[in-house]
Amino acid sequence: MAHIVFLRASAADLTAGKPPLRGVPASAPLSAAAAAIPASQEADVAVWRDGASPLAPAAATVIGLLSSFDVVAFLASHVGGTAAALRTPAGDVVAHEPALVREVEPHTRLIEIVELMKQGARRVLVRKNITEACTVDKKPFAPFYKAALKITGTPRAAAAGKQIVNRSSSSPTTTFGCDRYCCLTREDIVRFLINCLGALAPTPLQSISSLGAVNRGYTHVEASSPAIEASWMVPAEPRAVAVVQTNRDGTHKVLADVSAHRLWRRDYVAAADAMASLSSLNFAAGVESHGMSAPDGDADGPSGRRSGEAEAAAPLSRLSSRRVGFEDSLVGQMMMASHGGNAALRCRSTSSLAAVMAQMLSYRTTHIWVTHGEDDVLVGVVGYMEIFNAVTRDVVAPPA
Repeated sequence: MAHIVFLRASAADLTAGKPPLRGVPASAPLSAAAAAIPASQEADVAVWRDGASPLAPAAATVIGLLSSFDVVAFLASHVGGTAAALRTPAGDVVAHEPALVREVEPHTRLIEIVELMKQGARRVLVRKNITEACTVDKKPFAPFYKAALKITGTPRAAAAGKQIVNRSSSSPTTTFGCDRYCCLTREDIVRFLINCLGALAPTPLQSISSLGAVNRGYTHVEASSPAIEASWMVPAEPRAVAVVQTNRDGTHKVLADVSAHRLWRRDYVAAADAMASLSSLNFAAGVESHGMSAPDGDADGPSGRRSGEAEAAAPLSRLSSRRVGFEDSLVGQMMMASHGGNAALRCRSTSSLAAVMAQMLSYRTTHIWVTHGEDDVLVGVVGYMEIFNAVTRDVVAPPA
């Protein structure tokens, strides 16, 4: 049955109500890119090549995706100060990885889209019909049409997207030639698949360990180490670093994590100040508990509330090491590791794939840390790639 889902579903089935990819030109200041991230579909924003023609292939104009983690790490490590860092062109900060965005036609099969994502694509642009917005083609995938419409887009979601776009006439983001495309993310694919669990059976009911869906090559930092160390080792996928306590036998217990999604809608300037001065665990706990959230309102600056670069560069000390008041004692670390702070999202190695997918979607995260045994020893992480590999392991892509 899994073959039915992946071979009969097409890109058009998943694009109902999906918005175009938005971004900023490479010459735009980092402050403009940071302002666009909170309103993005995921915790990053596209950076466009300057001078690109609106008629050029959309994916060819993207030089990379700038994440919230990238912004905070750059601000925290910039020797010239926050004001100078925010004036830096976005193209000088983003890692140049054009393969992160790929293009497909509306008739492209779902298995082909998943294969692109398994190869590293984080956004897949689906070309719109010349005369229509992205719509669902009911014929090729009728059994799952309602599920696809339910999870990939609604009129309400589309209207909310328009409000975000129109809320500020001075918004720094643009769509360049991408308004001719609908943008699919990896989360969109997982949302589609979780509504097709019956067709994917029995795979979703099996444990992640039996499916080989646990990535044991996770990245970690010690709880007492400087938070800035996390920015030196963040992996490409998932963009997350576990904050751990090392047991006497050398195993790890995950206390918290630092990731792009944790920082998605936070105050980046305050977060950078904290990253430069706090320990990893203090920083991770402070992200969740001590006022780095960007308040509601127009996102006119990197913190979601500032209108100019000079104002954005003003010191935000709500989360400075002096004000948070956290101590690096073992007792303090364990208290911050409680569920009141940044307790990392975890599952057991015996958890079913369906349960992990539901947990990821519920918290809108890119990863879940995997533990084993009564002592909750950290054994790995599950991200999008592990899910895609598990659900397609028996599906053979048709020849091109």
